[in-house]
Amino acid sequence: MAQQILKSNQSIRRVIEVIRANREVSRRQIAAETGLSTPSVTRLVNELVHADLLLVDESAVAEGAGPGRPASAVRINPNCGCVIGVDVGEHFIQAALGDMNYQIHAKAQISTKAEQGGDVTCGNIVKVVEEVIASYDSQSGGTPALRAITVGVPGTIDPGSSTVVKAPMIKDWSDYDLKGRLKDRLPRVPLRIENDINAAAIGEYSVGVAQGHDNFVFASMRRGIGAGIFIDGKPYRGNAGFAGEMGKMVWDPEFRFSSASGLGHLELICGEDAVASHVERNAIDLAGEDSKRPTIRSLSKAAADGNSEAVKILNSILEHFGLAVANVTSLLDPEVIVLGGDIHFAMDMAVQRLNETIGKLVPSPPQVVGSTLGDQAVLNGTLYLAHSDACDRFLVN
Repeated sequence: MAQQILKSNQSIRRVIEVIRANREVSRRQIAAETGLSTPSVTRLVNELVHADLLLVDESAVAEGAGPGRPASAVRINPNCGCVIGVDVGEHFIQAALGDMNYQIHAKAQISTKAEQGGDVTCGNIVKVVEEVIASYDSQSGGTPALRAITVGVPGTIDPGSSTVVKAPMIKDWSDYDLKGRLKDRLPRVPLRIENDINAAAIGEYSVGVAQGHDNFVFASMRRGIGAGIFIDGKPYRGNAGFAGEMGKMVWDPEFRFSSASGLGHLELICGEDAVASHVERNAIDLAGEDSKRPTIRSLSKAAADGNSEAVKILNSILEHFGLAVANVTSLLDPEVIVLGGDIHFAMDMAVQRLNETIGKLVPSPPQVVGSTLGDQAVLNGTLYLAHSDACDRFLVN
């Protein structure tokens, strides 16, 4: 009996995976992609419809329905629950609440207060989750069951325990049990902690410019420098969750990581600390900047607005960053490089510069393209992961 239930769960999982991948699909296509018989698919779909997890739209014709009588579209019931994605940045924490059909219904943002310590930032994650739920409640008069939360954080995550091994941007987030602390404040909700750059890469792969590319690199310029690596359609995290830490590349053999406050050598050359040093040394006015220190975001905006000194500094930073991306490209030979992070104001300039650098150094270079999600890439990735976790929970709810 247990074996029969397990087999049924495996079949349900396969059906849901096909529906998730296609958003809406015919029973015939589900059968073709899962290898299950059409009667089995019909039975499983009917069970999931009865449980309010799926909807069958008889008036819609699903793509891939094949010849013969038009096939109705099967999709996940958007109102069978909701999920929340969270992006923890150095300055702000953003949260988005979406339904089970990928539609975002509410967003919220609060200050990270990273300098006040990890517990304060953890508390602010809880606050932004509560705020986005309250925002949706005020619009709709009630929130469906919260099925999963994914939090993207700027640090290295232990793949086994979900502990934040190191997050230099957040004070005291070293070997920090973020998941455990959040579970105490947000009980009975499946939680996932993900590196923010990996989450951004997942966002680009699921709904952004990397769709259709199973092997790509998402190269990000924020205060820290990082890369999200996709191999054969899956994010590659490495043995200890450290894969993609491009900012730790070393240009100088005399560099000592222990004296760099957790930042890598490349980050010190072309991350936000380098930006701040260049801007302050050259007395550049970054008009409209609302943070206390110059950032890559403010520098890219000034360059896009035609500030010649900002353009000069940005080009200098992109020279080093381009060399790092070229090295990663030589090792991995990806289909495409997606450039993201806080560089989006000057994206065209940055993409052109990186394509020129990689074109000179790499045989058969891939194209560098700009992120289409901008500063929403992490949110989209965390929402996608939360949606995936919620669908997995269909099997046990």
